[in-house]
Amino acid sequence: MANETLPKQFIFNEKLDAEYIFSLYADDFAYIEEVFCTTLTHFDQDFDSIQLAYDNQNISDLRKAVHKIKPTFGFIGLLDTQLLCKDFEDLCSSVSSASGLAGEYKQIRNAVLEAKAVIEKEFIRLKEFNANSI
Repeated sequence: MANETLPKQFIFNEKLDAEYIFSLYADDFAYIEEVFCTTLTHFDQDFDSIQLAYDNQNISDLRKAVHKIKPTFGFIGLLDTQLLCKDFEDLCSSVSSASGLAGEYKQIRNAVLEAKAVIEKEFIRLKEFNANSI
């Protein structure tokens, strides 16, 4: 029994809800890596849509762009960022001009950019983990 090896476990960044990730994907780390890769593949385009809508003061497009990126954060365990997106999306539905969103927009923009940095680091770590687990 002493020679038995236990499967290696990946330790996610503390900003990610690891329990939630495991509830979605169990311990299929190759698939989790794929989800992170897909997220990064589409991230910049989705983020650019948010920025463009804000810059154009188009609240409807801004709400739609935030709505589109929101589930991304759930798929990768950034539930706080997902909730922030939902709150911002709701706020977009209740204001009459984008100028009323300046503070909240700055907050969500920073949160989304921070999330991207976390996703990029975790993707690299997942790739290394999966490469070493084979």
